[in-house]
Amino acid sequence: MAQVLEEHRERWRGLAPACDELLDAAADLLSGGKRTRALLSALGAALLLDGDDRERALTCPVVARTGAALELYQASALVHDDVIDSAQTRRGMPAAHRRLAALHRDSGWLGDPEAFGRHGALLLGDVLLSLAAGEMSALAADRPAGPGPDAARRALARSAFDAMTAEVAVGQYLDIRSEVTPLSAPGAEPAASAQAMHEQALAVVRHKSARYSVMHPVLIGALLAGVEPGSALHGALALFGEEVGTAFQLRDDDLGVFGDPRVTGKPAGDDLREGKRTVLLSLAWRMTDEEGRRALRAVLARPGAGQADLAAAARVIEDCGAREAHEAEVEAHLAAGLAALDGLAPGTLPEASSRSLREAALALTRRRA
Repeated sequence: MAQVLEEHRERWRGLAPACDELLDAAADLLSGGKRTRALLSALGAALLLDGDDRERALTCPVVARTGAALELYQASALVHDDVIDSAQTRRGMPAAHRRLAALHRDSGWLGDPEAFGRHGALLLGDVLLSLAAGEMSALAADRPAGPGPDAARRALARSAFDAMTAEVAVGQYLDIRSEVTPLSAPGAEPAASAQAMHEQALAVVRHKSARYSVMHPVLIGALLAGVEPGSALHGALALFGEEVGTAFQLRDDDLGVFGDPRVTGKPAGDDLREGKRTVLLSLAWRMTDEEGRRALRAVLARPGAGQADLAAAARVIEDCGAREAHEAEVEAHLAAGLAALDGLAPGTLPEASSRSLREAALALTRRRA
């Protein structure tokens, strides 16, 4: 990733300092994160190998380039997501739009610093998306002299990447649309509203987060490894990725309410302030009483909600049993993902690959940050 940024810094050196402002923001954002998408694509690319061949595959140039593309795309999605959510921080640092707004103020430029920050961040996200797509295009066009994925496998991986980026955009729209749909009115039967919210939240999870967090990275790597689309292995990996990815996002939703900001790098309660219709919220809406729903209404989609109101809403979610029920859903999706691997015929996966996928699934779903 550093190499990609430096190549473009050199390419655009005549546009300094403007290009440096964008690329410095990109470099800071890319300096953090867990690299889970790069890791998962590497596990996919080495899926059918064992021993020294597997070790070489995990660190080969194709894996490095694929991982860089996925992490650059992840950064793009985070920048755009933070603008949409009006987030203040990301990975313990000011969100990109806040950083660029501060640059405007400190430079004494004309106009509105907040508008400049938002506009600049949108363009930064576009730059990162373009860089990610460029890496995948280079991967598809590359013709290495030694062993490696052939042209057909690289083309399949590129197509899967394009499908992923389009799906996330649709999932993001589903998310912002769900935030503005009315809640059930006071005194109305909440069960139907809670059920509709639950179904809608799962649709957002699948299309906005679960698949691009786990399923697509694993499958992109597996396609490079030679796994055939439509095969039993491809289907099992898709199910594994979607279920583990769903559990991953549900864990994120729990951390969004109950996580320690010093660990997560973002304030607790922002999901409530933004009015996000999560599975956790749907469970609380069904399981609490009208007084509890009043406490939730006091913070949902209210950017100015204070810490006392947020703490009261969190207590409602915990005390009514919704957090415990939510934890059970996390475990159920994790179990379904692992069961997809269990259902494969013996010998389909080398032991090292099966073990690594399981370890990754546990790490992704039982994390605290």
